[in-house]
Amino acid sequence: MTNAGEDFKFTLKVMIDKKENKMLFAESDCQFVDILLSFLSLPMGRIVKVLNDHFGQKAPVIGSLTNLYRSLACTDNADFVSIDAKNLLLNPRSPFEVECGMLKPSLIDFQPTKYFHCRQCRFGTHSVSIYYDEANCLKHELYDRIATTTFNRMATTTDKPKNVAKAAFEGVFVADRASFIISDDLRIFPSAMGIFQIANVLGIANMDKAESIDVKIGLKEIVSLLKLCFISPTPLADLVLNKTSLDLAPVPKTLVNHTDIQGKLETKKLVLKIVVQKSKGKLLYALAEDDFVDFLFSLLIIPLGGVGSLLAGKTCIKGIDILQRSVAGLAEKYFKSPSTKNGLMKPSLVHGSVSENYILPLDQQCITFNELQQFKFSSLKFPKGPGRYLSRPIAYMVMDDLTMKPLRIHSTISFLSEKNIPMSDVEEIAVQVRVKEALSILKASLTSTSVLTDALLNSVPIRQPMAENGEIKTGFKENSNKRVKQEV
Repeated sequence: MTNAGEDFKFTLKVMIDKKENKMLFAESDCQFVDILLSFLSLPMGRIVKVLNDHFGQKAPVIGSLTNLYRSLACTDNADFVSIDAKNLLLNPRSPFEVECGMLKPSLIDFQPTKYFHCRQCRFGTHSVSIYYDEANCLKHELYDRIATTTFNRMATTTDKPKNVAKAAFEGVFVADRASFIISDDLRIFPSAMGIFQIANVLGIANMDKAESIDVKIGLKEIVSLLKLCFISPTPLADLVLNKTSLDLAPVPKTLVNHTDIQGKLETKKLVLKIVVQKSKGKLLYALAEDDFVDFLFSLLIIPLGGVGSLLAGKTCIKGIDILQRSVAGLAEKYFKSPSTKNGLMKPSLVHGSVSENYILPLDQQCITFNELQQFKFSSLKFPKGPGRYLSRPIAYMVMDDLTMKPLRIHSTISFLSEKNIPMSDVEEIAVQVRVKEALSILKASLTSTSVLTDALLNSVPIRQPMAENGEIKTGFKENSNKRVKQEV
């Protein structure tokens, strides 16, 4: 981010009740509302990165996603199909990357898409690709299949620059010159509602005590507001009134009831072994192969608006849930286009970032017909073609809070020894992870540090212990979260 972007500030008009030290509402043009809506476009991994970069040790912990991101950063580069696959997860792109780059100030550095082409066809455009290791042109297909192992021998890179400048009155996500009222908990209303209806909706009994103040909003305030969205039910009021100590109620650990998920995604499943202490019914850790860890890492590429869409607006993060409901409630005329509103409500995943082990019902961006015609892309797949982040076969020890490390038998024995847990008090249970369980893992990861317990151990309808040969035993079914043996 440039220094100019860091130094830029604009003024937000805020109405407060000084006597009660209470924020009533803020009034803004498209500029501030665009920034609020950009939060919904940010992938979860990008949010964790922004907060960590800005606040360091004081960054808020977002459920277990923070641990997941740290584990990703610490995972050996050799475990990934390529260093690009790891970097894609550490710094996931927004489906609104260009729009976010137009904001001033912007939370993210604008990253122009890089395009690669075959050197054999450097004077043409038919070999253009967005991945260096899939830059197979049709004309030299046989040669490229041999040469793709050496990037420097095969391709050169070009940037396709984009114009990110905009006039001050122009909106990025919302319509130009539109004005809005924003409540302390991030409800957004069009100013056209009028003061009396707005006061009634917000429960403001006496507007006579309202006083207007100017609040300067720059990069520091925007990052602070993003942080407050995850720790406060009234993030804007806490920012404006500079509240530093928050008395928050504990977040309820509710599971996902997503009965409308149907189709081919329901046929996908991952099998996970969870290790349980029998005497206490406590989950100790999980034994996961690369496909399940691949799925966990894919949670970091989901935009915040996509998380809200997948969880039907019930993320248990109040400010974000309210913000998304506000977007749903605003008429389409207040947005740049109907597709902008739809894209914020249910953003697609960035093209080329989706692993084959991603099992959640969120679509991937498509390459447009014009792009196909103009550049004749030969690569429309995941980097390096296999469609996964991690190489095979790799096994991991995944803790309840999504901290993970490569599985080593000696380390698991040491772990049990440190906990004074005898092997006779331990059992392995096979768990099938389908869409329903995947959604529960996503939801628990936002607010809980016992993700696997909350999402799997207490909710999966069928749990089966493992036989010594690794196969699933029959004859065990779960009834009301308790496993009972049935006659076989």
